[in-house]
Amino acid sequence: MSALAVVVGVGALFFLMFGLLTAATMRGRLGAASIALFVGACVMWMAALAAIVTGYRDADGFVDCRDECSSVQFFSALGFLAPPLLIALSALGMLVARGRLWRLRRRPIDENRR
Repeated sequence: MSALAVVVGVGALFFLMFGLLTAATMRGRLGAASIALFVGACVMWMAALAAIVTGYRDADGFVDCRDECSSVQFFSALGFLAPPLLIALSALGMLVARGRLWRLRRRPIDENRR
């Protein structure tokens, strides 16, 4: 496996989660979906870090394995690189959900001022 496979994996995971958050927005569940994504990304990151630190099946060798990477090294690279991006995506989802609530709560006040 090459670095391109890791980049494609991270991109595919990002766009899949973006699509799921979009579907949650249409159903009015963006806040809950963002929190679930945050928790899932944190768990994924902790699992990848645990595998890297303990050296499970040479998981820490994903940095210099080049074309001879095993699947464990591929998934440890994916688990190490993708979660920060997914955490940022979930934070954006939480901010959008919260902003929507603030806007809905202010709407009656703005209508009464006119």
